[in-house]
Amino acid sequence: MSDSIPPPKEPEPLLITVREVATILGLSTRSVWRLLRTGKLLRPVKIGGAVRWRSKELWQWVEAGCPEPPQDK
Repeated sequence: MSDSIPPPKEPEPLLITVREVATILGLSTRSVWRLLRTGKLLRPVKIGGAVRWRSKELWQWVEAGCPEPPQDK
């Protein structure tokens, strides 16, 4: 029997793209942008020209039943 150490797992990404958000939610990317525009989706973070969502925050939001996000003032 071999006592080999399994390879390390890839770490979960902290930030995810609109395509990944769409896949998680089972929607098109166009629907994701529409939900964001109407204030029904969590706000992303912007890094330079890139728009990303916090992975952990999105999963928690989904598990909570996708409640209406608080509006920024």
